[in-house]
Amino acid sequence: MAFERFIPPKIVAARPKATIRPSGLVSFDAAAVEAFKLDTTSHAVLFFDKARKLVGVKPTNNASEEGALPLSRRRRSVSLKAPYFFDSCAISLPRPQRFDVAYDDRESMMLISVKSVQRKRGRRPQR
Repeated sequence: MAFERFIPPKIVAARPKATIRPSGLVSFDAAAVEAFKLDTTSHAVLFFDKARKLVGVKPTNNASEEGALPLSRRRRSVSLKAPYFFDSCAISLPRPQRFDVAYDDRESMMLISVKSVQRKRGRRPQR
């Protein structure tokens, strides 16, 4: 019996991901840090599109910008703590969840689709 050489498949670059925890901590993995240059920014501003259920994260180095939250670095990931943001958007996570992160060039911000997350029960925000 002849030996056959195993050649592993080429690994496609990892897609940028974010993990959102029930505590309101948003962590970006190494692929997101590299793709969106998060290692060069100190803060981020959060946005929410209620109609499309999109969280927008706009990196900034301006700490005095309205709504700017500090970014924390840990090993190869970057995170920010925003429990009040998720409360105001009526987004509640029973466990940590991972989401794909896209980039909107027009708005200059990262986008996280939270369509799969059920909104909190109770009174819905006015449109």
